[in-house]
Amino acid sequence: MAAKKLIAVCGATGNQGGSVAKLLLRNPEQYVVRALTRDPTSAPAQALATLGADVVRVDLTVPTDVNEALQGCWGVFGVTNFYDPKIKDDPESEERQGKNLVDAALAAGVRCFVWSTVPSSAILSGGRLVSQVYEGKYHVTQYIQETGLPATFLYTGNFYENMVYRSHMVYHRDKDQVEFLQPIVKETTELAMLYVEKDLSAITKAVFDHWGTEHAELNHKFLYCANARLTPLDICESVKRVTGKSCVYTVLPTTHVPDRDIMLHLYNEMGMYGAQEIPDEHVLKLGVRLHDIDDFVRSRLAPHLGLPVVG
Repeated sequence: MAAKKLIAVCGATGNQGGSVAKLLLRNPEQYVVRALTRDPTSAPAQALATLGADVVRVDLTVPTDVNEALQGCWGVFGVTNFYDPKIKDDPESEERQGKNLVDAALAAGVRCFVWSTVPSSAILSGGRLVSQVYEGKYHVTQYIQETGLPATFLYTGNFYENMVYRSHMVYHRDKDQVEFLQPIVKETTELAMLYVEKDLSAITKAVFDHWGTEHAELNHKFLYCANARLTPLDICESVKRVTGKSCVYTVLPTTHVPDRDIMLHLYNEMGMYGAQEIPDEHVLKLGVRLHDIDDFVRSRLAPHLGLPVVG
C-alpha cells in the first residue's frame, strides 16, 4: 500500500484552503492534512480538527513558523489572501508571505507545491492598470520558476462564492426579485468563473493524484481553473432559470479598496485570460468535472437566499 502523503494547506479556514483541506480529508487513505491557520482556536479550525486535520498555528510573515509547519510535507497548497488585514495595510506583505512559503518548501524538500495565483496586471495592461491584488501573487510565481521548486500554478477565476460571501446577491421579498449588486463590472463584461468549493479543490487534488505519473507535464504548468466565461446578465439568467425569480443587475461605483477597483477595471478593459480556451483542456484531462453557474445557484445561492429551486 502506498504511503499516505502529508499535505500542508495554507489558509485552511478560508474559502480556497478550506475547500482543499475538506476534500483531502475525505480521502484519508491517500492524504494527511496539516491545516495552517493563524488561529487554531477558531470554529472553522476546530471543525477541521474534528474531521482529522492536524491544525497548526502559522503566521506566514514569520519564516520560522513556516519552516516548522512544512517539515515532513510531501505537498503544499499555497495561497495568500490580499484581504488579510496584514496585507491590506502592507500590500508588499503578500509577496513576502508567498516567498516565505517557497523558501520553506525548498528547505523541507516538498515534492509538489500547488500555487494559487494570477498573471501580472502590469503586463496585461501595459502598465496602465496595476493592482497589487495581482502583482504580489505574480512575483511569487516568478520566484517559484527561478528557484525551480516543483510546482503547478493554478490561475483562479472570479469566484462564484463572492455572491454569497460578499453579499453580491440580495433577495428583495417585497418585490419578489433578486438583485445582483457588483462593483464596477459592466453587465457585458465576461468573467472566467470558478466554483472554488467544488472545482478548485478538485483540481488541486487531481494535481496531487497525478503528480507521480505526470510530474514532467504538470511541473511549472499553468492550469486555468474556470468552467466558463459569463457576463453578469448571464448570471442573472441562471438565477431566473433555477429559482423562477426575476433578477436585475446593479453596478456599484467602488469596492472601497483601490487595488480591487483597479482589478475590476482591468476586467472591463481586458477580460480575463485573453483568448485562453475555457474550460482548460489540461484540467479536463485530469478527470475533473467542472461545475457551472446553475450548479452553484442550486447548491449554494438559492439556499443562501432562502429561495426554492424550480429549474
